[in-house]
Amino acid sequence: MRIGVLGGFLVLLVIAWLALTSANVPSRAQEPTPYEMPTLPPSPTPLCAGAPRNRLIVYERGRVTADDPLPLNVREGPETSFEIIGSIPANGIFFVLAGPECSARYAWYRVRYADIEGWIAEGAGTSYFVEPYLPG
Repeated sequence: MRIGVLGGFLVLLVIAWLALTSANVPSRAQEPTPYEMPTLPPSPTPLCAGAPRNRLIVYERGRVTADDPLPLNVREGPETSFEIIGSIPANGIFFVLAGPECSARYAWYRVRYADIEGWIAEGAGTSYFVEPYLPG
């Protein structure tokens, strides 16, 4: 008789355990929780008002875009009023030394190209004169 009582107790214990563990398992009738897209951060704003978003990186290389076949002017300072001291041709690769410095319409970077060291404008409006040229 003790075996019967012990067996019955074990059966009840197993049933109780199954009832407790199955309570945390979703049934097939339940709908899965839909995935919610996270809210993306706002787009970066340009550092210089009136200029495109800054892309050049100080102490990295950049390249004059081939969109405009004219060479890019290199100036003595970060304004169009400064004298042109040289130019960089389309696809010319330069090294960014400093920047950006803001003027009314442009973000300016101090660059080195061959034996020329001066300031270039990154772009105007929504167009870029230059682009990052990273190793790789």
